[in-house]
Amino acid sequence: MHLVIPFAAAAGPQCQAAPERLALPHLRTLLRTLRPSGALLGTDSDLSPLAERVLSNHAYADGLIPWAALRAAALPLFKPSAAYGLVSPCHLVVHADHVSMQDPATLDLSDAESQVLMRAMQPYFLEDGLTLHWLDACTWLAEGEALRGLATASLERVRGQSVDRWMPRQDAAKLLRRLQNEMQMLLYTHPINDARVARGAPMVNSFWLSGTGDLPPNPAPLLQATVLDALTAPALRDDAPAWVQAWQDLDAGPLAELLRALKNSPAPSAPPIALTLCGSHRAQTWRQQPRSLWSRLLGTFDATRPASILKTL
Repeated sequence: MHLVIPFAAAAGPQCQAAPERLALPHLRTLLRTLRPSGALLGTDSDLSPLAERVLSNHAYADGLIPWAALRAAALPLFKPSAAYGLVSPCHLVVHADHVSMQDPATLDLSDAESQVLMRAMQPYFLEDGLTLHWLDACTWLAEGEALRGLATASLERVRGQSVDRWMPRQDAAKLLRRLQNEMQMLLYTHPINDARVARGAPMVNSFWLSGTGDLPPNPAPLLQATVLDALTAPALRDDAPAWVQAWQDLDAGPLAELLRALKNSPAPSAPPIALTLCGSHRAQTWRQQPRSLWSRLLGTFDATRPASILKTL
């Protein structure tokens, strides 16, 4: 049983000041009981956030974790030699000095709307050798040679945030940038968007490409873990009260369950219990390991507070 918590520490100034207000008794007990087993370092400029690198077992280059190909591998359409990407329909907002993306989760895009929009966009993608496959309302699959080796920023880097610094600038991305410009013109007058605007919903005026690349012959297995993403949305909004509440809910729910599982001494054949906390600059994992009597006694008097740990992430 392995839990991964993205945005355990948030970069926004309001959330950065919030850990001192957190009362997380179950997390504190877990940190005193489990043993640190390794840290992964990152930067604010990495295309792939630390949580994604943890889940991929650090097996891929930055911006080239092939989430799309991994998802396609479970579908009948999968071609082992092909390259794929994830296409997220989105709403971009043009400000005086930057362009931001409204969180796609707030679009409330129906399956029917999404499918109509994808069919309208498909011919333009095909002209550039890219085939679109519909997965769900918020995610389409793109297949094509242009996606091989094309590093792209995770959707987590841009949803609810400025997109300017994350736009691909390499020569291989010229096709992508042109497609985004063409889609903005196509979608601006599309009947689906006319209907959405008429009912007060944001129009879909662009797309974001992420999770690009192809699968190697023997891809590394993904980390078998449960991702708890309740902190993500408030962290991206720098909404400290909501972030604190989400932390308290995690502590009272999943972390309390993890602690109960740890105390129940699972069978030797069961996967060891682990917890990974991910911030902007550091992801730290704690694992269940045999401990000496002396280390158990030290743990009893360990005064480390969760707030101190979170500030290191």
